[in-house]
Amino acid sequence: MKKVLFTAVVLFAFTISNAQMKFGVKAGLLTSSYDGYRLHRDDNNLDGYYNTPYFGRLSSTESSVGVYAGGLLEFDLVDQFKLQPELTLSYVSGTWGYIAANVPVLVKYSFFDKFYAQAGPALNFAIDGDDDQFSPSFDVGASYDIMENFYVEVRGDIGLGGYLGTSVNAGVGYRL
Repeated sequence: MKKVLFTAVVLFAFTISNAQMKFGVKAGLLTSSYDGYRLHRDDNNLDGYYNTPYFGRLSSTESSVGVYAGGLLEFDLVDQFKLQPELTLSYVSGTWGYIAANVPVLVKYSFFDKFYAQAGPALNFAIDGDDDQFSPSFDVGASYDIMENFYVEVRGDIGLGGYLGTSVNAGVGYRL
């Protein structure tokens, strides 16, 4: 097992070292559904009272609009495939909004010139959350290169646990 893992790490390192790499920046708007109570439980002291019929709500699912900005690396792999790890910060407004750091690692595939489908896992960390700060997710989306280094993208982020439900991101990016 150790030999297989070592071989995989060496092959991955070799692929990335031989790959052409570009840096980039990105920003955009997002809509997010999330569990505000799970994030800010300690701020509101509502543990024994929140999910009772007297409080008037049986769910703490919130939905709000926000913004995101961050950076990325783009590695050319083989043929039409690219690897794109990112680090973005998101701010979602609302009564129980949040600020989060998002780290997706996407595989991009070019179906035809300038158009990419992208998918991959992501880890989201609510910086200002009290509880359940980590939320794994899976990202699926598409991007289109308007010019050589300037692109637009749309992406869905499907929460797999923690505070995040789903979010939809739409934005622009520039590769340096």
